[in-house]
Amino acid sequence: MSDFSFDVVIVGGGPAGLACGIHLAKKGVKVLLIERGRFCGGKNLFGGVIYSESLKEIVPEFPKVDPFPAERPVTEEGYFIVSKEGVVKILHTKKTPEESFTALRAKFDNWLSEYALKKGVFIAPKTKVVDFLWKGSQITGVVLDRPKSFQDDRPTEISAKLVILAEGVNRVLTEKAGLVYGPFKPEEVVLAVKEVLQLPKGAMEVRLGVSENKGLAVEIIGEITSGLPGTGFLYTNKTTLSFGVGIFLKTLVDLNLKPYELHEKAKEHSIFKELFQGAETLEYGAHLIPEWGIKGLPKLYGNGVLVIGDSAGLVNPLFREGTNLAIYSGLMAADTAFSALEKGDFSAKTLKTYEDRFKESYIYKDLILLKDLKEFLFRNSHFFSIYPDMLYQSLSLYFSAQGRYKRDVIREIFGIIRKKRGLFGVLKDFLNIGRLFW
Repeated sequence: MSDFSFDVVIVGGGPAGLACGIHLAKKGVKVLLIERGRFCGGKNLFGGVIYSESLKEIVPEFPKVDPFPAERPVTEEGYFIVSKEGVVKILHTKKTPEESFTALRAKFDNWLSEYALKKGVFIAPKTKVVDFLWKGSQITGVVLDRPKSFQDDRPTEISAKLVILAEGVNRVLTEKAGLVYGPFKPEEVVLAVKEVLQLPKGAMEVRLGVSENKGLAVEIIGEITSGLPGTGFLYTNKTTLSFGVGIFLKTLVDLNLKPYELHEKAKEHSIFKELFQGAETLEYGAHLIPEWGIKGLPKLYGNGVLVIGDSAGLVNPLFREGTNLAIYSGLMAADTAFSALEKGDFSAKTLKTYEDRFKESYIYKDLILLKDLKEFLFRNSHFFSIYPDMLYQSLSLYFSAQGRYKRDVIREIFGIIRKKRGLFGVLKDFLNIGRLFW
């Protein structure tokens, strides 16, 4: 006999789990959300972008909420292509900045969990799920790391008609449920090192050219990762900057690189050294990002269980989508759970409708589109090493006025391209990019 009983137990208090819980609670479902950290977001290092469209599905009044959980509206976004000598900036100014906001997940998730509590979700923080309750091949609940009582040290058991796994990249329970076999491989995850920096008052606005109510979200390519496949990022928070470097774990292992050394080296580039002058480090850490894509997708459903968010690997690195995909997957799982509750059937046959919903979504289609991206990047690492230097040197010539005949300038630019990659090599690269998507 279990100690407690719920309709649905959700494991993990990130955007996927919270979105699922809120959607179910609004429909009157008795939901328990279990979070390992001290509070939802308490162990999350994310400092990136959240999108209003997905968030409004669960919090319709966003962004008109108090307290406001995000940092700044994203008014400028794009890429910094960093060479050894300098940087080429490709920035886009947004007409509708309320579409997305920079955010720190420790603050954002905590706010979303308070919203979930108000909607009727029961939340158990500082609690770890260590196993499942089984009835034959059907998962019927979870076992916690907490004792039943002061007098009984046996682990607490919670029965549930359905368990939804939103445990993040370390998918231990997903594996235990038999939905994925073995841990992820080093080439399937990116290790990102992130630092939150406090600049002298007013310096961030002056150095990045943003006013106090505007924000910048930039992905960084090239020398930031020492020319290896991976990216850096720079986001403006309310009073701080989030800066970091992410690189495939396989690359770090193969080349015996230390991620914190790459991060420190990136900060020493003249562009960032000047930007971070006088900065104080407020937070420093590392986090794994699932990038196994469609090829590493686990089975999304089983008897009495569903998998959502990062546990399923729902990340689109090229288009910088993650939190919104987590929210949408939570909503799809919630709709599936509600249908199963109405039907009173929690078998894999009924829960397969979650996979059907997923396959009809743009998320699945995007993952199919990007199915070969990772292998493409590993095969074509010169995009991160040769192209940034070639682009910077070519544009330096193009934008210079040296009292020279421009035909000679153009010939010199073609000379740089021939030397760095070759005209045939550039043409081949463009064709390969085309083949990747079409």
